[in-house]
Amino acid sequence: MTSRERLLTALRRGRPDRVPVTLYGQSPYNDDWATREPSYAPLLELERELGDSIVFVPMQFPILLGDPNVATGTEVRHSDGTVVRTTRLETPKGPLQTTTRRDPGLMTNWQVEPLIKTDEDIERVLALPDPPAEVDVRRIRELEQRVGERGVLLFSIGDAIGHVVGLFDFEDFVLRCHSDDGPVRALLDKAQTLVLRAIRAIGPHVKEAIFRFWGPEYCGAPLMDPHVFFPRYVIEQDRQATQAVHETGNFSVIHAHGRLRDILDMIAQTGADGLEPLETLPIATADVTLEEVKQRLGSRMCLMGAVQALTLESGTPQQVREEVRQAIRVGGAGGGFIVLPTSGPFMVPLDPRVLANARAMFEAVHEFGWYE
Repeated sequence: MTSRERLLTALRRGRPDRVPVTLYGQSPYNDDWATREPSYAPLLELERELGDSIVFVPMQFPILLGDPNVATGTEVRHSDGTVVRTTRLETPKGPLQTTTRRDPGLMTNWQVEPLIKTDEDIERVLALPDPPAEVDVRRIRELEQRVGERGVLLFSIGDAIGHVVGLFDFEDFVLRCHSDDGPVRALLDKAQTLVLRAIRAIGPHVKEAIFRFWGPEYCGAPLMDPHVFFPRYVIEQDRQATQAVHETGNFSVIHAHGRLRDILDMIAQTGADGLEPLETLPIATADVTLEEVKQRLGSRMCLMGAVQALTLESGTPQQVREEVRQAIRVGGAGGGFIVLPTSGPFMVPLDPRVLANARAMFEAVHEFGWYE
């Protein structure tokens, strides 16, 4: 099989010739910081030689503020290497501002000042006019041609809860949900309209691509009571989004780190095709084993992940090899499984240990992942 055929077979919960394997969010076919960072070149070459690439398409379709790691704004670089980005928005009811920080040696942004700080800020966000629904079809076609049969495209859309939570300081968001969540629901409705619009705008221009919904983990333990807030803020919204994705002939994937036991069945109710990245015991942030996830979801969703980022970053090649072997034994049984790390590295320069462990991951899949 080609890498594309292999990935599509797994997404359909089938059994390809071999378990697919890929990096998380990084690919030699991307146009992002990793492809421009020399220390990442050997890692991306590993993906090119041994991986089945899931290629993140740059998201230029605005949904509220968007992913904080790709949101635009004015950047100031300080003498210690810290980069502070300030984003200002004008609304019919007044200005909004948010600030993020990127620390030296890291390629991820942390929120310093949330966009919503007051009740008035909520009204300002609700008053924001919907931006033009424009899709860069030529860019999509270029990526399709570049990737070819070596992988599939992924649009990291996010879901309504993901976009809304990112507007707040998280503690403020939780308190509002428990006291009076009317304004939160209004924001969710606005975000949901924009999520569905993005899917319906992009979807007809691609076939058998992945639409990734990040955000459901915010409504899981220990951050919030999943029995209360997951049905209220996630299930119906992500079910609608998944249906819209399916209507365009594409796949939907739920992204959820952390504790999964209480939300696995609710995730399945969305009808999504896949779940990633499978943080599982004995990792301290997890509360389920891969065996439990496979038993409860394996017949309903493609399972994607299971190589713990902690092992990739601080373990040994032998530990990675054993983790992959066990993951394939459990998750790969019967098909519907894709091996990938629970997160991608974002330190600069790349730690040589990560490169050695990534090689061990790829090589172990090529050794243990074949179906008869």
